[in-house]
Amino acid sequence: MILKIRITSFLICLLCFKQTIHAQQYYFKHYHVEHGLSNNSVACSLQDRNGFLWFGTINGLNRFDGYNFKVFRNDPEDSTSIGSNFIRCLYEDKNGSLWVGTNKGIYIYDSHSEKFSLFPKPGLGEVSDFKEDKTGRLWLISKSNLFSYDQQTRKIKSYIVDSEPGTVSSIAIAADGTIWISTTTAILKKYMDGSDSFITYSVLKSSETRQPIRIEKIYPLNNGNLLIGTLTRGVKLFEVNSKTFQDIVSLNPDKTDIYARDCMQMAENEYWIGTETGIYIYNTTDRRTIRVKKEYDDSYSISDNVILTFCKDREGGLWIGTYFGGLNYYPKQFTTFEKYFPEYSKPSISGNAVHEICKDHLGNLWVGTEDGGLNKIDPVNNVFTSFKPTCTKTSIAYHNIHGLLATGDSLWVGTFMHGLDILNIKTGKVIRHYNAGSGLHDLKNNFIITIFQTHAGDILIGTQNGLFRYNRPTDDFSPVPDFDTQVQTLWEDENGTIWACTRGNGVIYYNPQAKQRGSLHYNPKDTNSLCNNYVNGVFEDSGKNLWFATDGGLCKFEKDRKKFTRYTKAGMPDNLIFRILEDDKKNLFVSTSKGLVCFNPLNGDLRTYTKSNGLLSDQFNYNSAYKDTDGRMYFGSVKGLISFKPNEFIKNTGIPPVYITGLEVNNREISSNMTASPLNESIIYTKTISLPYDQSTLSIAFAALSYTVPEMNEYSYKMEGLDKDWTFLKSNRKVYYTKLPPGNYRFLVKGSNSSGIWNSKEASLAIQISPPYWESIWAYIVYTIIFLGISYLLIKSYFNRLFEKNRRRFEVLDREKEREIYHSKIEFFTNIAHEIRTPLTLIKMPLDKLMRKQNSNAEINYNLNIFQQGKFTNTFTAGIGYIFNSTQSLLTELTSGIEYSYSDQLHFNVYFGQFYYSGRTDASTVTFFGVSAAFYFASSHPKSLITNQKK
Repeated sequence: MILKIRITSFLICLLCFKQTIHAQQYYFKHYHVEHGLSNNSVACSLQDRNGFLWFGTINGLNRFDGYNFKVFRNDPEDSTSIGSNFIRCLYEDKNGSLWVGTNKGIYIYDSHSEKFSLFPKPGLGEVSDFKEDKTGRLWLISKSNLFSYDQQTRKIKSYIVDSEPGTVSSIAIAADGTIWISTTTAILKKYMDGSDSFITYSVLKSSETRQPIRIEKIYPLNNGNLLIGTLTRGVKLFEVNSKTFQDIVSLNPDKTDIYARDCMQMAENEYWIGTETGIYIYNTTDRRTIRVKKEYDDSYSISDNVILTFCKDREGGLWIGTYFGGLNYYPKQFTTFEKYFPEYSKPSISGNAVHEICKDHLGNLWVGTEDGGLNKIDPVNNVFTSFKPTCTKTSIAYHNIHGLLATGDSLWVGTFMHGLDILNIKTGKVIRHYNAGSGLHDLKNNFIITIFQTHAGDILIGTQNGLFRYNRPTDDFSPVPDFDTQVQTLWEDENGTIWACTRGNGVIYYNPQAKQRGSLHYNPKDTNSLCNNYVNGVFEDSGKNLWFATDGGLCKFEKDRKKFTRYTKAGMPDNLIFRILEDDKKNLFVSTSKGLVCFNPLNGDLRTYTKSNGLLSDQFNYNSAYKDTDGRMYFGSVKGLISFKPNEFIKNTGIPPVYITGLEVNNREISSNMTASPLNESIIYTKTISLPYDQSTLSIAFAALSYTVPEMNEYSYKMEGLDKDWTFLKSNRKVYYTKLPPGNYRFLVKGSNSSGIWNSKEASLAIQISPPYWESIWAYIVYTIIFLGISYLLIKSYFNRLFEKNRRRFEVLDREKEREIYHSKIEFFTNIAHEIRTPLTLIKMPLDKLMRKQNSNAEINYNLNIFQQGKFTNTFTAGIGYIFNSTQSLLTELTSGIEYSYSDQLHFNVYFGQFYYSGRTDASTVTFFGVSAAFYFASSHPKSLITNQKK
């Protein structure tokens, strides 16, 4: 009897164990305060119409874009901040306004101005729920009382729905518009629009004598029915038409009560229920329930069992708010990677560094690790068995496993420096062991790296310093000639040629039947040679091409042409390649030290999967890949083993909206509610911004709102006015511009989701960098006026100087001309004076002589006295007297006039008959007039002159 009870207990535990194993196929991503969340207690959540996620905590409101949390908290000095940090509920109305229920009333958030305003209706305290009906009327619960608010008339109305006030617990609005409320007294009420009142539709009763039922949450399903979450009775399914209740989950496995807090319909046949003791997933098809709870040694389980809120995003992912564990995200499974890693609370693989993988004829998967021994996995029943050294003959020799080969009922196990074990698959015990020895048919090294069985059934052992063939009849080994190097892996092609990859000596191949041998090496001068002499793996694809994984990249070998094609610059994340497998669509899956690559050799398409996609680690391991007959692939890494079916991968076709989410100016984040902010509204909605010249160092952040694998979202940006081409980003979502020159720019950014689906609609921001005041338009106008004025003055001055210069030049020319004329006159009159002086002298000398000599002739003396005294009685005698009296002075003037300068002046009066001249003139003029006067007189009185000459 006791034995029967123990067996029954064991079977129950085994069933529970299997269920737990199955449940842990749900892998969650966690966000805590260390990631920017304001508090780890997340009470409410929603996704707004723009695609941003909002989370209310007990210490602030958070907006999440997939990368960063923007936190809104109360600021006593800012009247536009939220009034309380304790957030209870969230709702976005049809106008896009966010209603925030706090323990101090309702605050409405304007996303354009990023400001909060208090709901202007007094009497509302702590608000716990919001809903909006089809007419736009808002229903809310405050202090467990029900209110409705008409946003058009701005009138609020209270409703009495129970005999006792303060019993309303939840609101639900069905797809057909029906309004439901629940009370803490287990009553469901339905709103009647005609009477503007609620009627009791059903009462949840219990025949148990325990504490009364209290409804905490009602959730509308797509088919019109309701999920009823209770405080102590779990979750019920309420059939609206039949008014019947059906239990979904009632008790925890330990028979304790289930406190249901929130519900979410993830699919038509799948409901998720958040409780105080984890998540229950109910399938309506087979009515099976799966419990997902926190596993303390599983970093991929939910972080806390107390579930407060669910939010399903547009991509189908589920956001889970917990009481202590922050946020948990369960993305839609576009790429499902099952994970195997050490877990100490339940059976699992025993090591992290997974090396060799193989499968036996019983369907068991054998996994060798370098730090935890040997593991057997029953993939059907999810049973794990570990084998570790126990210092007995039937245990494996060492925990560091490298080579594995399952053949028949035997498993060949190669260890690191501890020889070769032969394990019986059925009994799980080692039946033979081989160590290195000095004999002719001994292994020469205890480091067994790889074990391979040919088509003919021969078993080859690759060691650190050579290749050996196992001799079945004699149960010993023979060295294979010309393999005195470390053999990393082996492969046999369809022709029976053995290809051996070595560490440092390239590839060595030989055909036992054809007796052909050869080698392939890296040649730095030949791009058609092997990529690297350190070769880690070889694989023959469906097209009979050989692919080699090396330390220097991936390369394809065409056997008929003896030619390599290298893929070292084809977008691979790293050139350290470990192993290669091919799926049914001829895609190659390549393990590297920086992720798993899916590569299509036909079109060159390449996609890299990393830890963000669900891998245990980006770094894989040597000789660790296996493809099962059903197409499932296994790859070993340094953190465990992953498996997946490539044909189950789903492409994420959702097109993410792209927003500019942040702006920093001179390394200082700018928001619209800052003093003297250049933003008039939130950067999300801003289309144009103007900045002064000394604020031209910018950093612009942006986000494509795809949350499945945000780390794999890609971006492309361009700054028009500065960049000519688009710049693509894979790992960064912020760009920097240092000291943009004054001018007009336009920043454009596009984004894609994790599957490479791009949103052709760009987010844009026009940026105007104003020049400094000395480079402004008005400054240039002033500069132009000044320039024109200076130019005018310079030109005017130039022409004035030119005019003055020309005037002076003309004066000089005039003076030179006058001087030339003057010299000509002087020369002329000098010559004339000489010519005149001689006859005058001849006239005067006789007269002087006659006058000095007293003539006996009285008449002559009389006439001479008349000449001398100037007493002339007639015209002729007057002329002769004038000539006589003037002869001496004229001769004197003619003599001295030649010596006068140009500027010397004379003043004289000439009275000569009708001829008169008075004024100042020079000597030449005097001479001219003197002579002219004499001639004039002579010409006017020729007879008198002649008569006197005769006398």
